[in-house]
Amino acid sequence: MTTSDEISPNGLLQAVTFRRWCPEEHSITTHVSIIRANETLPDGNGNVFGYENEIAIRVSWLSNTRLAVYTYADPGKATKIERAGNVSIEYSRIIETALVPAFPNSESTPEQTNKN
Repeated sequence: MTTSDEISPNGLLQAVTFRRWCPEEHSITTHVSIIRANETLPDGNGNVFGYENEIAIRVSWLSNTRLAVYTYADPGKATKIERAGNVSIEYSRIIETALVPAFPNSESTPEQTNKN
């Protein structure tokens, strides 16, 4: 099942994120493939990334020759390659962080706020 696809800036390639269901093992795997923009996704695993679980994943073209793959999962645990043809692939693990709200008075510093 395709979850998303992103066309490269020059329109020649697409990066496709998808999941595969294995009924024998009752498992879902997550994949990324780079294919020509006019091709359909072939059967099988991803040609640049495969993860042995269902994970949140997103891809983004940084240029015609650079693709970024973002996920909350550890990309180090995936089967992956760093280059496909002339496309280099960068993997980033997204860490959830608690955002600190801005101070009510934008000219106040944390030290000034704590003194009040």
